[in-house]
Amino acid sequence: MEDLDTKITRAIVELIRRSKGRKLTLKATVLVRVAGLDERHKNILKAARLLSKLAGERVIKIERKVKTSKSKSIMYVVDESLDIWHLSKDKPDEATSFLGSLTRRFRANSSPTQMRR
Repeated sequence: MEDLDTKITRAIVELIRRSKGRKLTLKATVLVRVAGLDERHKNILKAARLLSKLAGERVIKIERKVKTSKSKSIMYVVDESLDIWHLSKDKPDEATSFLGSLTRRFRANSSPTQMRR
């Protein structure tokens, strides 16, 4: 059985690969749904943390939308200017393994309290 990170990274690559335009906008909730995971809060938070870390590595971009309400919506963007876009379109298996290696590195660098979640 695949772990959460693997399912999420596969879903990111698959969404990029299937996209028809030049820009893909990701939200953690939609990513969890596409990955075929249960839409429980812990899965959505896991996806959001992964997207945030990928944005920190400049693999994807962050786009903040300020709504009229107090809540903020953070959307993650992958467009054709990013390497992961071309890698996912041309060589999806390599893109999946690249994202997988990043998630393993994130896991190795996380603190013990973060690993328990």
